[in-house]
Amino acid sequence: MQLFRFIINFLKRYGHYFNYPESITIPGFIYIDQRYRLGSGKGKEIDIFASAGRDFWIAESKWQKDPVDEKVVLNLISQKALVKEKMGKNLRNITLWLFASSGVTENAKKLLEDHTILWSTKAELNALLDESGLRKLPEID
Repeated sequence: MQLFRFIINFLKRYGHYFNYPESITIPGFIYIDQRYRLGSGKGKEIDIFASAGRDFWIAESKWQKDPVDEKVVLNLISQKALVKEKMGKNLRNITLWLFASSGVTENAKKLLEDHTILWSTKAELNALLDESGLRKLPEID
């Protein structure tokens, strides 16, 4: 949770760590939850769900040896649709972010770009942490 709060403060200046060509405007979050459930069933648990009034962020974290494939991205996109349905008129914007420790496949990258989804690898996040004078992510196999 603290790592997520730290990251959102730096997104304003460091869009390139999130494979995004521009600076990113971050709302002032009033609610951040981990393992948020949109309902019962597969694919309905959000790793990090954050709200700033009518602006929402959905973040998915994948710590695995192989690059993330398009199935993970498609699930993130479907979670966005579920949040839209659930929030209705209370929704203004949803930002999606994928942390993929070992990167993404080419097909996944195309989907991320087509849907303007922020994404980071472990190396990119470590570079941001290092630049900020903070401890890098742990080595997890």
